[in-house]
Amino acid sequence: MKADLSATAPQNASETIEVSLTNFGNTNLTDVKVTATANGNILDRNFVRDVSPESTQVTSFDTGGVGSDTVEFTATYDAAGANHSTSLNANVNEETQVPGEVRLTAIEVSRTGSGVMIEGDAANLGGTDADSVLVQINDTADVQPVSPSGEYFVGGVEASEFATFELTAQTQSNASSVPVAITYIVDNERVTTTQEVELTATTMSAGPSTASGDSVASDSGPPAAHSGGGSGGLPLRLLAGSVAVLTILLAGVAYRWRSQ
Repeated sequence: MKADLSATAPQNASETIEVSLTNFGNTNLTDVKVTATANGNILDRNFVRDVSPESTQVTSFDTGGVGSDTVEFTATYDAAGANHSTSLNANVNEETQVPGEVRLTAIEVSRTGSGVMIEGDAANLGGTDADSVLVQINDTADVQPVSPSGEYFVGGVEASEFATFELTAQTQSNASSVPVAITYIVDNERVTTTQEVELTATTMSAGPSTASGDSVASDSGPPAAHSGGGSGGLPLRLLAGSVAVLTILLAGVAYRWRSQ
């Protein structure tokens, strides 16, 4: 009779361990119980369905309140008229996945008139999926969300993955950062955090031209072409034309005088 236990952490369940009992024999395993113990104390005991040959039954244990790194799981069962048991030691800290956590990364900030545009990635740094991810500009005295992207619905972000976002805000001249609220659901719980996006010279990139920029552009336009076609050039051309006409008239007079 051969039966083994295995322990894994299911996705989207950061404080749960799934214990599997696999029957490698040719006889049913009946009256199956799996007990979890730590530091000599019984944490929980689960009854499991009969396990037929070449099959597996799974049961789950909540390890959120366990004060030890190692938990021993022991399965007892009847097979072929005898009682049997098998045990497994599992490090719950290694088996348990880190819950999903969404942070804003690869952030780029650019000026847009009197406001800013914030672009980047909403990255899931945890080991479980994050659902219904929403990022939005917090309305403060110095910063206000504006169209077209005062808030942005990202949707689901799988573990260790990311999705892009874009936000727009109006900022006062004394604003040094933009607060961005990040809301998402992980492990059936809603999480809300706030991340400050700095508005420093090192993080800002050039955006569309502002009114000041337009003024500078017009002042630094093609003044040479303008002055070349201005009032200084016209009398010179007229003077050259007058000299040419006068030369022709004098040549004609001289010719007629000689003919006489």
